[in-house]
Amino acid sequence: MSDYCLDNRQKHDCITFTISPVLGQIEPVAKFFNEKLPRDIKQIRHFSQDECTFLRQAPFFSLVFLIKEKKSLVNMDLLKEDIQNLQTNSVIPAKFALRFKKFEQTFKSKNLPRKTLENLSLVSFIFGKIVEFLCVKHYTEEIHWFPDRDNIMQIGDGIIKELSNIQCTNSIAGRVKPPKIRIGIENLTTHQFVFNPYTRYPDIITGIFSSIDFDNQRADKEKHVQGLKEFVLDNPRIVIFRLEPDKISCINLRKR
Repeated sequence: MSDYCLDNRQKHDCITFTISPVLGQIEPVAKFFNEKLPRDIKQIRHFSQDECTFLRQAPFFSLVFLIKEKKSLVNMDLLKEDIQNLQTNSVIPAKFALRFKKFEQTFKSKNLPRKTLENLSLVSFIFGKIVEFLCVKHYTEEIHWFPDRDNIMQIGDGIIKELSNIQCTNSIAGRVKPPKIRIGIENLTTHQFVFNPYTRYPDIITGIFSSIDFDNQRADKEKHVQGLKEFVLDNPRIVIFRLEPDKISCINLRKR
């Protein structure tokens, strides 16, 4: 599961991936989420005690990436070159190659959706690295990814599905068998994705981190401070990284 806050001038760029070892059947899990987390963070003014307890004790593991200088993290020329090379790669299925050829026209558009392309590249890269870890270290065979509902998923008629699959295969590099990857609940005719309520957990985590200025110790609203204190600080299931153009570092948040 994943959620992002990117390119909002009033917020801080942030990406959260939440890992659940076993999802089970889709509908029962959706019902479970709706019972435990009935509200998105935008609907919350104050977290209830039940919500705080679930968010702290839920059997999930979250990786939070605080993005610094996002524009410098992505090389658009390299992304375009990758899309071109994938079209002629002999190991890429023909139907994937045709999708990439069609997607290449996006780079020739007068109204180039640069920010969406940057986000597409960044999210698929991080996803590929997480899958590499899960497969090589934990022998994961199948991954069902429920990402945020935004332009990243819609651009190129859902091209992120093919791009993420290839990113994962390249990251694993033959060390283990590539996993079967499913993205959201996808309508194969329209390529539209269904996300709720699976993104609700990372949505709340992202909402907190994107709304707090840790350098100056400021928060947008009281609910963000409450969430930080109640279920983020000293939570071993939430790991925070600062992602910068020249390095990645881990941040330890502890109660004083």
